Amino acid sequence: MFDDSFSSVDVSEITSAERELIANGLNPMEIQNLCNVHAAVFKGSITDNQTTPAFQKPGHPVSTMKLENLVITSLINDELLPCLKKWQQDGKNEKYLQRMRSALKDLLKIDKHYTRKENLIFPLMDKYGITAPPKVMWGVDDEIRGWIKDANKMVNSKPLPDKYEIERSIEKATKEVLEMIFKEEEIMIPMLDEVATPEDWYAIAKEEPELGYTLISQPLPWKPTAEEIAEGKKKQPSSVAQELNQMAMNLAKTQDLKPKSESKPKKKMSVHERIAQRSKTEPTSLEFPSLDSINVKFDSGTLNLAELTALFKVLPVDLTLVDATDHVKWFSNSPDRVFPRTKAVIGRAVVNCHPPKSVDKVKKILADFHAGTSQKNEFWINLHGKIFVYIRYYALHDEDGNYLGCLEVTQNVTHIRGLKGEKKLLNG
Repeated sequence: MFDDSFSSVDVSEITSAERELIANGLNPMEIQNLCNVHAAVFKGSITDNQTTPAFQKPGHPVSTMKLENLVITSLINDELLPCLKKWQQDGKNEKYLQRMRSALKDLLKIDKHYTRKENLIFPLMDKYGITAPPKVMWGVDDEIRGWIKDANKMVNSKPLPDKYEIERSIEKATKEVLEMIFKEEEIMIPMLDEVATPEDWYAIAKEEPELGYTLISQPLPWKPTAEEIAEGKKKQPSSVAQELNQMAMNLAKTQDLKPKSESKPKKKMSVHERIAQRSKTEPTSLEFPSLDSINVKFDSGTLNLAELTALFKVLPVDLTLVDATDHVKWFSNSPDRVFPRTKAVIGRAVVNCHPPKSVDKVKKILADFHAGTSQKNEFWINLHGKIFVYIRYYALHDEDGNYLGCLEVTQNVTHIRGLKGEKKLLNG
């Protein structure tokens, strides 16, 4: 049936179908159920004009992603699955069980591969209006993380579960990992090649080391040549990009969360209107000689920019500011963040910075903040069973009560929860 119906399907048609489904109210998580069917269609039916030339230069984000995928594929096909088969044939052989445990422990490191994709590649797709594939793919990434964890837990249980139960768990996890590799290399990367420039890829390459790599050493530094940058500037938006951007704008109109102002009839201009008006008479950018020469005056004192920068780096909390239009505006760049943040998220719609399973909760929080029905929300979670994380959201307003945005405060409180007795300043 698929061969008959999709013999000439290409990336733009499948992507358009996904976007239309989401625009008409279908939850992106529902599309995840069709992801493997989607991939099966592509495997035999992508037209030749959708193929992407290889990004072969070491250090290029695509080269790095493909190298990791090569290592992950080898880990699965050359180690994990053969050891599983041999262990099943001789369940008393502890050697193969230990090798399975070691391989699954390594496979758990795929988290860094997915984290880079979610925090660097997905924002780039957003930039060009390609928002449906990341929503679907992120949900599948999370499911894969869960399946790998389940399989890892199973082979380390005492007593061990039934060997066929272990087989089903490992085969499910590995099958989905390999399917995702196909989707990344044959769907996502070709789609990005339609629109991304060498400068886009360079911006990603600069931030990758902070997030880390999966089963490979840090790649050689890569930078596009002047010729590549010049060629990239000539790149014209493809029909795919134009179509995706238009659909993105249409979808944004249906999902726009607008502040309710009925309770404040005296407000004459929104904060954005006042900022826009002020920007007409004030300079939009300034060149400063140094951070410590610019002072910011508060009610309780004055700090210069160097002091503010140092302050945010040592605060025992991670801060993220989402503006009144629900786009990420700023985050504190502390060295030990609980959740990764990259500069690629600046200007990105905050709902696209969360996996599909969390989007509805994020939308509800923001809608309540806009409407003024809530000023604060809080959550606490055991992250990976290792640290206890306390997350708070606060609505921000100016002196006239106009909504300015949302502040997210994330804190690792594991140490605090373990404190006992007293330690006074005099005791050192």
